Amino acid sequence: MKQKSIVAGALRTLFRTWAISVGLIALVLGISYLVNKTIMPFVLLVLAYFISALMRVRGMQNRQVCMRIAWVVRTTFVISAFVMLALLLSHVESLFGTRFNAPYFNPQIPYVTGLVVLTVCSVVCIYALFMGVSLGVCRACRRMYGEYENDSLASSLFNDESERQLRLLLWMCIGMGTTQWAYFLTFFINVNFNSPDKFFFNFLPVAVYLLSLIFLASRYYSITEAFQSSASASTRINGNNELRFLVTSGDNMLLREQGDGEWDTPYRAEIPSQSKADDDKARQRFEAMGGPADASIRYLYTNRTSGGSIMLHYAVFVSDESKEKALRGGKWCSLYEVDGLLNGNRLSPMLANELVRIHTITMAWKTYDRRGHRLYPIKNYKPIFRLRDFKEWDVDFNDPVWLQISVENEDRPFFRVRRVWRKFLDIFNR
Repeated sequence: MKQKSIVAGALRTLFRTWAISVGLIALVLGISYLVNKTIMPFVLLVLAYFISALMRVRGMQNRQVCMRIAWVVRTTFVISAFVMLALLLSHVESLFGTRFNAPYFNPQIPYVTGLVVLTVCSVVCIYALFMGVSLGVCRACRRMYGEYENDSLASSLFNDESERQLRLLLWMCIGMGTTQWAYFLTFFINVNFNSPDKFFFNFLPVAVYLLSLIFLASRYYSITEAFQSSASASTRINGNNELRFLVTSGDNMLLREQGDGEWDTPYRAEIPSQSKADDDKARQRFEAMGGPADASIRYLYTNRTSGGSIMLHYAVFVSDESKEKALRGGKWCSLYEVDGLLNGNRLSPMLANELVRIHTITMAWKTYDRRGHRLYPIKNYKPIFRLRDFKEWDVDFNDPVWLQISVENEDRPFFRVRRVWRKFLDIFNR
């Protein structure tokens, strides 16, 4: 029953996000013939702000929510608004005369809303599919929840089903867009919107949207029922909080092979109520599990799992004299061995996530400042990552800024353009 609840909750949030986000596209296209074309760009910007508010509010809730579709719709509205403004300005005679006006140009209908929105949405969907989980909204989700390579049932559903939603939206936009463009080029007369015009440009998108709701509702119901009858699914469903210690000594890391063949840290403990980092309690728990008392402990970061539990991550630095005492059935592995286990998918998903996060943040902190500019005048400079320096690194692993800098920095193409675009989108996140 617990697993069915996780599946149903994940699919319910996916369906709700689709219904609201894509529903706004259907709403815009459905009533576009009633809205003045000069006002429409500002209507889209207001709706983009509404979606941003929705993403922000639901992102602050305890349960995990996939916002990839919401991001696509918000981006579509913002870009479409600018395209519409550009089309409106191109017909201002005091600026450009009549050079951009067609022979039968109607200033009351300077553009068709559906043609703009569906075309832009198709391009944005293709971009989102191309980027995959490297999309900004996906990186933000991983920063919050620490997901890595489908390490939970909910993340598997979100990754798979959100991609299917993207493909469905893409084919819907391509299908409707192609139909509308064919009708526009063949039959449309730019005088007013008659009944056939309203059918193709207004009523058809609403009908396709309603059909998509029926399709997704039936699909998600079938998945939930099929999963209920399956006894082979496996996931971490314990709702308790967990305390994890990443134990290192010099350039070595302490790992232990689990019963399922995966390697993980031998120092893990469940904590039923604690949700905030407490170094003293963490040290007591580490020593209670047999850890050496002379070890140094450092808090790393906190993340929330898809089930709502809290994961507290600590690093422990053991001296050479205490390495044997700290073993706890584990093995000291070199950084080369750890890298081999990681590339061979033999590490537990949570440990893999810890190592990727630590390496990503460290390399970004060593290479760039907090604005993404290089610290050294050497393009594509890559500093050395040495585990023995871990204890001395003066960087906050709980700060999401460094994860953002790792993908948006001076060594990436169009860095300044992307930064300006992100700052503009941040207006909608306030």
